[in-house]
Amino acid sequence: MVASRQEETRLYPHWHDFVGGGVSGLGARCVTAPLDLLKIRRQLQPSDATVPSSRGLTGELNIFQNLYKIAEREGGIRALFRGNIAASYLWMGYSVSQFWVYGYASEYLHDRYSNKDPTIDNKHLATAISFTSGAFAGLCATAVTYPFDLCRTIFAARGLYPVAASNVTWSEYTTSLAAVNRGQMQRRPPKSLSEFARRMYQQRGFSGFFAGSTPGFLQIIPYMGLNFALHDLFVAKSGSIDSKVSGIAGMIAGVISKFLVYPLDTVKKRLQAQAFWEKGSDKVNTNRITSYNSAFLQDDRLMKKVVEAVNSGVGKRKSEELVYDGMLDCFRQIAKRESISAFYKGLVPSLLKSSVSTGASFWLFTLTTNVLRSIHDSDS
Repeated sequence: MVASRQEETRLYPHWHDFVGGGVSGLGARCVTAPLDLLKIRRQLQPSDATVPSSRGLTGELNIFQNLYKIAEREGGIRALFRGNIAASYLWMGYSVSQFWVYGYASEYLHDRYSNKDPTIDNKHLATAISFTSGAFAGLCATAVTYPFDLCRTIFAARGLYPVAASNVTWSEYTTSLAAVNRGQMQRRPPKSLSEFARRMYQQRGFSGFFAGSTPGFLQIIPYMGLNFALHDLFVAKSGSIDSKVSGIAGMIAGVISKFLVYPLDTVKKRLQAQAFWEKGSDKVNTNRITSYNSAFLQDDRLMKKVVEAVNSGVGKRKSEELVYDGMLDCFRQIAKRESISAFYKGLVPSLLKSSVSTGASFWLFTLTTNVLRSIHDSDS
């Protein structure tokens, strides 16, 4: 993967990269799912009064407190893994595509440009090739897996949008509450991947699956380019191909690259979240409830919370919700209404997640490919 290994890499089949990418994607997702959920929630939560404080998350550094709040209100520990199926498909598909394409791209560029011009510093050339290959691999992986990224955001957004019982749904006794009022049925969050796909296609057609993709594609070029360039540079300087070194290099590269592109990621998440729910109408829901009967709900205290959650959206116009007219308008509205700092909401859990996920991804990828190469060598 790095300059010192280019000649060695060519000796091995590219399916090693395919398998290593799949293992690294699933492994990284397993250890970062709660942080990913918290990061998305923070990015989607406006700074003004559009989200009541009872629903909102507090403090960038209150990571465990906010995770506990989500779990307590929304159905326990499994709420922290909301959208995990879509996210697992996303991470595995993305990682497979990314490492596979990177292997081909870097090999092609090294064959084409290495040692062709004696005036070019091979170290600088290797870094440039890593950046270009990483950026191209990121674009390809994003194009292939973007619908899963959108689905993950929609599932993670449950609890922030003004639908019936949205701050307590996903537990057994409240999942159906979003449909208490028939007029709100179309606003109920999806329960499955198939429902998400069906409703998204009905509302926006095929293009709806790529809502928010402009900032997504714009951010992935520097993000993955820097990720691979910095990782390969750090590994090359260490002079080691050990998986632990690769993991540490990945952690550092992940933090630096994520910080630099974070505003674009926030805009992407805002556009993704608004894509699923139709633009606000002037209809006002006036149907209040006083009780909710369910075999799953026997506690009076929980009953009161559910009733309050359902009634919290009564009398509010959907047109009061923010609607962004594309990427530039989203940038403008966030800066105007919420200040520049709003672009960095969820930065702390995001950087922590990025360091862990990127480090785990490179570590597992290197570990897996090293094992496969050892087996390949022993059979040769």
